[in-house]
Amino acid sequence: MNRFFTRLIFASALLLCGHICIGQNIGRLVNYQLQHYPHEKIYIHYDKSSYVSGDTVWFKAYLFTGSQRSRAGKNFYMELLDENGKLLNRLTAPIFESTASGNMVLPTDTAIHAIYCRAYTEAMLKSDSSFVYMKQLSVVNLIKLPPVNAPAPVIHFLPEGGDWINGLPCLMAFKVTDANGMPVTAGGVIRNNGNVVAEFSTVHDGMGTFVMIPQPNQAYTAIWKTADGTEHTTPLPPAKPGGISLHIADVAEGKKYLIFRTGNAAGADKQLTLVAHCSGNIAYMVKIDLSGAEMANGVIPVKDIPSGILNITVFDKNSAPVAERITFVNNHDYSFKADTVFTSINKQNRRLNQITLSVKDSIRSNYSVSVTDADVDTPLANRDNIITHLLLTGDLRGKIVNPYYYFTDTTPKAAQELDLVMLTHGWRKYNWGTDTTQKLTDTIPDHRFLSISGKVSGIKANGFKTGTYATIFVETPDKSTVMLPLQVSENAGFFRDGLIYYGDAKLYFKFQDKNLASDKVKLSVDNGLVKKYIYPFIKPAPDTALAAGTQPVQLSQRVQEYMLQLKNTRQLKEVSISGKAVTKNEKVDKVYTSGVFKDGISTNILVGDDPKATNYVSLFQYLQGKVPGMTISNPLGNEPSVLWRNDGVAFFLNNFASSAGDIRNTPMMDIDYIKIYDPSMGGAFGAFGGVISVYTKRGKGFVYNDKNNKTLPLAGYTPVTDFFSPDYATAVTVTGKPDLRTTLYWEPNIILDKEKQEHLIKFYNNDISRRFKIVIEGMNFDGKLVHLEKIL
Repeated sequence: MNRFFTRLIFASALLLCGHICIGQNIGRLVNYQLQHYPHEKIYIHYDKSSYVSGDTVWFKAYLFTGSQRSRAGKNFYMELLDENGKLLNRLTAPIFESTASGNMVLPTDTAIHAIYCRAYTEAMLKSDSSFVYMKQLSVVNLIKLPPVNAPAPVIHFLPEGGDWINGLPCLMAFKVTDANGMPVTAGGVIRNNGNVVAEFSTVHDGMGTFVMIPQPNQAYTAIWKTADGTEHTTPLPPAKPGGISLHIADVAEGKKYLIFRTGNAAGADKQLTLVAHCSGNIAYMVKIDLSGAEMANGVIPVKDIPSGILNITVFDKNSAPVAERITFVNNHDYSFKADTVFTSINKQNRRLNQITLSVKDSIRSNYSVSVTDADVDTPLANRDNIITHLLLTGDLRGKIVNPYYYFTDTTPKAAQELDLVMLTHGWRKYNWGTDTTQKLTDTIPDHRFLSISGKVSGIKANGFKTGTYATIFVETPDKSTVMLPLQVSENAGFFRDGLIYYGDAKLYFKFQDKNLASDKVKLSVDNGLVKKYIYPFIKPAPDTALAAGTQPVQLSQRVQEYMLQLKNTRQLKEVSISGKAVTKNEKVDKVYTSGVFKDGISTNILVGDDPKATNYVSLFQYLQGKVPGMTISNPLGNEPSVLWRNDGVAFFLNNFASSAGDIRNTPMMDIDYIKIYDPSMGGAFGAFGGVISVYTKRGKGFVYNDKNNKTLPLAGYTPVTDFFSPDYATAVTVTGKPDLRTTLYWEPNIILDKEKQEHLIKFYNNDISRRFKIVIEGMNFDGKLVHLEKIL
């Protein structure tokens, strides 16, 4: 098939290309699109592949833009929806090191037919909604729908480049699927006026290609049969009378392109520009002159292009796209090596198991790890994972069956079959027609983490003069408080962003000017988070496991018992755990920190236990000389300056973004604990010189009188719940009920670097499991990925 096509098009090949001679209009258009529409992608690692009603979904989200970790979004949103798009549950979380994690409980309502997970960031809502993460979760014990007659399979014909043109050779791709988007084996012929003009048959997962040259004023019909012998008739789309066609082929030097035009092509189709881009960057451009010829070819070098989908678009003289094709570049540069050592494996009831995760690379890396019962959480080696989603499936429409196969099988056959995926699953095309002079209407907030955005009313407008200041006290659910001085603008507004806290806080407001009555004002305050999803609900294609068949009529006894235990006890609350001994530093860290501040590699100082600490006038004077590479200037002044490796340091006070001045004005006698993150960690907060997070004693902040101050609720991020994992070395079982957990271990935030290259995974078996499934996924600071799945 491909050999025939090659002979056909090379018979009259003539190269008429001038490299890197690009029209200014097209150059501006392409650069505008790539810069103003950062296509952020989300991959979610779940603790297991299937759940039951009332189960808890533990997850870790990884965010990418192009081939690198995303720095576009600061807030992560995850929602559970029913089959009608009704919101069942919602979670918000800060994005930390291009990741976010948390958990949500599934509803126990068995009348729900399906549950979908939707995830997004503000950056995704601003660009292309088709990249919003959507996945149907596999949940058993949902109501069984009455059986219905399955719709007939369908065939889709997809000409390479977007159109097939009369008189031009065309590589026609096709795919045959059932109602769930799953592949169907089929074959048949193309007829015209009763004559067979082409034959076709599926060669891989319901996909295939054939070559045709359509003729003017002709209609073509496919007569095809499925494996059971059922015959179908499908008309092919009509061919265009004239225009441009595009063909892409793999050669040793890269991606060979061939462009044809018809003899009656418009003038604009004779002056073309081919643009290839990937990962948000232009990889190749060339101007093509077809005024004196009807065909041109060339090669796009790809050895220096990051692995992933390469999008190739041909523009006419008027900068309008006339042909488009995607192809996959695999330079095997997307992964890094991580391994596991099974230190101690004991599958007897409630026995300890230990696995060591190790990496030899010194580049900082971030992992999530799950250990589940392999007899319940079915292993599927080629399912979608962090590598396939961020490099392949996250950029395509429709269901891709067993996507990891294209990465584990390195034979030419697998590469050819991957090109069938490129030809048949399309691309979420850029809106190349966007007016580059018109700015987007921006209704989505763009803040650093949480914000306090408020408006004051009830006082005459002339009361707010330049320099009017107010003081806001924020009290979090754990009674920690922080003072935030804010300037009130002349239009009575105030704003502060960069806050990180969890749960519902209380906000107290008062003017610093005693002539302004704080108790008589009216306040409206917003936390800056997106309140609801702004696009219509669109169901995603089901996963292979969901589409392959219906749920079992009779659930296994093992799953039924687990569901009953979930309903009655909610995660083994009968088991009382007496924790192992921890250091005082660990106790203080657990008391003061939450969410992102709990994780990561940091230098921790218990200032409250240092009797010499109160001899210092300020924390900056205290820290001088204690942190290698950190330079502190003016430690006793009102605005100390702190640099780490020549970059500025960010400050947090009781988990709230603060200034050096705020920290300077905090008495040393009130400071109990400090966490210092080096510059490699600071980048996660947008501070490339590191982070200093300060905690006052028992969350003690500032004294205020709330009787005469306005108080408002201010919602924060969804509270973080720790994964429950019993320690049977110290646990005392209160009841005799069995341990039926299906997820034995879940840790979403494991960070390794040159100082720490190993992590010990410890978990106790339940009373049932005899096979373990271990899944490890992660990425490093260079954007390289890792996926490990092992069965023990």
